[in-house]
Amino acid sequence: MDLHKDGVAKVGMGSVVGAGLLGLVLYASTSTDWAGALGGGLVVAAAFAVAGAGVGFLFGIPRLLTSGAASRPDDMSATSTGSYSPNTNLEQVSDWLTKILLGAGLTQIGSLPGLLRELGHALAPVVGNGPGAPAFAAALTVYFTVIGFLSGWLLTRLRLAKALSTADRQTLDDSVRQTRARARELNFTTAEVEKLFATQTEGLQVQALALLQGDPDPENYHLILRAVSSELPPFVLLQALLAAKAAVEHGGLAPEQRRELRFAVENKMRNDRAVPPDSRRRVVAGQILKLLAVEAAVPGGAVPEAPEASEVAAAAAAAAAAASEVLADPVLPAVPSQASGGDAVTDGAERPSVGGGRPGGE
Repeated sequence: MDLHKDGVAKVGMGSVVGAGLLGLVLYASTSTDWAGALGGGLVVAAAFAVAGAGVGFLFGIPRLLTSGAASRPDDMSATSTGSYSPNTNLEQVSDWLTKILLGAGLTQIGSLPGLLRELGHALAPVVGNGPGAPAFAAALTVYFTVIGFLSGWLLTRLRLAKALSTADRQTLDDSVRQTRARARELNFTTAEVEKLFATQTEGLQVQALALLQGDPDPENYHLILRAVSSELPPFVLLQALLAAKAAVEHGGLAPEQRRELRFAVENKMRNDRAVPPDSRRRVVAGQILKLLAVEAAVPGGAVPEAPEASEVAAAAAAAAAAASEVLADPVLPAVPSQASGGDAVTDGAERPSVGGGRPGGE
């Protein structure tokens, strides 16, 4: 449906441009110097179309939503490498120029007809200087200025916002990688991580969860559980699930904590809006359930039913067989090795790293 609408829009815009060019050709054919009139008319049409597109671009520049790190450009507490903030100079210039153009246009609107007549007489020799040349030149400039404005505005609204969003998300993803790699070196305390997450600022919440990915600590379990259970933006939720996966892989969670985390992840997976079927969030959530299923096989010898139970049956059976030989020694810490092994069996070479993946696939 979207492709159909896009095709209709292109055909419609092409028809409007074609109608203007057809009128120019027909008018030039009535001139004694039709080639000169046609060439001059095309130059005038192109010049005013470009001018209109430039104004449309200024009006169409998207305004930056101040959520995430951009709303706190001076806050360097998220990481020692600093928070990233998009440059908004173009947005500010656009805002100033549009206000100036609107103000100037409104003050001069009464003299607009006279200005158009003067413009038509000035351009009449360019389009052949035949009968009605001033009126035709004025109409040509208005026609292609409007077309250029609409084209520039639509392209800016449809394309530029997406391009800027992708660039900003890539910047944030790079910041997350740096934070995750240096989490142990930064040595944030549990209270400091909680303070970052409690800001309700998307960029700082992401940084807090990246710290938990790079330095998993059972003391931060309650924060991970709260993040997974909360309503979060897609990219923040992805980081929360990655932090939960890192905590499970690291080991040290009590049986009750594993059950709570499993329940929270299963509830989140039931929400197709929060965790769409084709998203990276669902992939990571499935991996968490597999890891928890394999861990549950160690102390009890039975794998609880999970959405991916058929995929992890072989891994769970192997874990249970290995665990039966060491159950006599209650202090043997077998959980981390079994969890790691289960992940390797179930995910294989396709298992992403704790923080891997582009945000675009969240």
